[in-house]
Amino acid sequence: MKKLLAFFVIYCGLACNCFAQQAPGIEWQNTIGGSNDDALFSISETVDHGFIIGGYSLSDISGDKNENCKGSYDYWIVKTNSAGVIQWQNTIGGNGQDQLFMVEQTTDKGYIMGGYSNSNASGDKTENSFGGQDYWIIKSDSLGNMVWQNTIGGNGNDQLVSLLQCSGGGYLLGGYSRSNISGDKIENSVGVDDYWIIKINSTGAIQWQNTIGGNNNDEISSVIETMDKGYLLCGSSNSSISGDKTENSKGGFDYWILKTDSSGSIQWQKTIGGNNDDKLFTAKETSDNGYILGGYSLSSISGDKGENNLGVLDYWVVKIDSIGNILWQNTIGGSSVDWLRSIEKTTDGGFVLGGYSDSNISGDKIEGCIGNWDFWLVKIDSLGNLKWQNTIGGNLLDGLFCVKQCSNGGYILGGTSASDISGDKTENSLGYIDYWIVKLFPDTLTSTTNIHSSKNNFKIFPNPATDYLSLTLASGEGTSFCLIKIYDVFGNLVLNKQSAITNYQLSVSNFSSGVYFVEVEADKEVYRSKFVKTANR
Repeated sequence: MKKLLAFFVIYCGLACNCFAQQAPGIEWQNTIGGSNDDALFSISETVDHGFIIGGYSLSDISGDKNENCKGSYDYWIVKTNSAGVIQWQNTIGGNGQDQLFMVEQTTDKGYIMGGYSNSNASGDKTENSFGGQDYWIIKSDSLGNMVWQNTIGGNGNDQLVSLLQCSGGGYLLGGYSRSNISGDKIENSVGVDDYWIIKINSTGAIQWQNTIGGNNNDEISSVIETMDKGYLLCGSSNSSISGDKTENSKGGFDYWILKTDSSGSIQWQKTIGGNNDDKLFTAKETSDNGYILGGYSLSSISGDKGENNLGVLDYWVVKIDSIGNILWQNTIGGSSVDWLRSIEKTTDGGFVLGGYSDSNISGDKIEGCIGNWDFWLVKIDSLGNLKWQNTIGGNLLDGLFCVKQCSNGGYILGGTSASDISGDKTENSLGYIDYWIVKLFPDTLTSTTNIHSSKNNFKIFPNPATDYLSLTLASGEGTSFCLIKIYDVFGNLVLNKQSAITNYQLSVSNFSSGVYFVEVEADKEVYRSKFVKTANR
């Protein structure tokens, strides 16, 4: 169903024309890891158009890893440039298990990172565990060096899974807790696991906290700041009416969304689900002051679920208004397991969904599984209609946990891979599982456009180029007007010309040194390539 055609390091995906847009192809990829397990959970673009990557590692010095493990799992952050090349890295941990789930750049160009830890004071850890697992938050400078840290917890297990820098200063931490009053915990557990949100200041000191839950399991997965400076808390609950919960479970776990003010006090809440387990992992605020919710569903038509499952479990996307009323929903999947982990708003008003799948062609799935699990990326418009999709993977397990749209309109995908060279994978595994980052081109082409490998039909020379660049289409192709576009590495259009000939020479002497991408469109055919501009003599 899909094959990848390579020219230097460019990969252009050929997808089925069942959708209104062509799925973007792979621009570059990088497998990053050591000789053991390295699991990526967070990736985002930085102000220099590089990427900050975070997860946890069990690897000693080996492969890309330049520091030994300090306990069991350690936090492992990696900074790359815009082409995915490692610039620096830092292994941070104590003598136990330290698992990082979130890292993002801060306004001072440093980084805030968080996860959970059961380490006592040792290695990089300066405080003992309060009991079981605790929240562990670290602030670093722009090179990943630690500025401050704070261990926050009670006498049970407290697991931090999400954090954000607040517009008014400080940070909001979101996770779940089983602790009663003890350590930093000022409220008893309501049920088994409760939502536990904590606001800290710019140096890590607690400003306020709130324990929110019902009589059973309430597991937070994501926190976002809203336009009114409050917060949306997203997760899953199987609690009935009790404690803070105002609606009964509709069947197993349900999506449970709470809107709070800037002090963490509940303003409204909503339980959304069907007759089986429905787990919410991610959400974004939309321009109409509503929210887009994404997770997975095992439910058939029942409760709030408007469609039967297509397989074992499916992506379930729900759009709600500003007070939690459902506006639309879409169940997206194939015949097996499709697990949504990430949603990102796109510049065209739609959304891109990222997760992993082991479904073959069936239901909404138009490409077969490449290995045991693959990255599965799905683009929808503002009403939830599918626009394109892309299955990306190798011969083993590949799990996508985070997708973001980049400043150039392309997409950065971050997850884990156990695959060797196979399918879309161009590097062997370095250990058991590795970080796997994949950069996709922007999605600008329509389904009426076929994408060709440059080396078969289209040639550019010289490459590298200093003063001029010649473009040549193979004989018999591109005989009508050609549209020639050149983009820099940030997606900026630097040249846009029409030509009526199959051989064209253009001056690049005024271009800055660097990498550029060429697109030539003729008779609804698109030809892509890349060249390097060197300094003028």
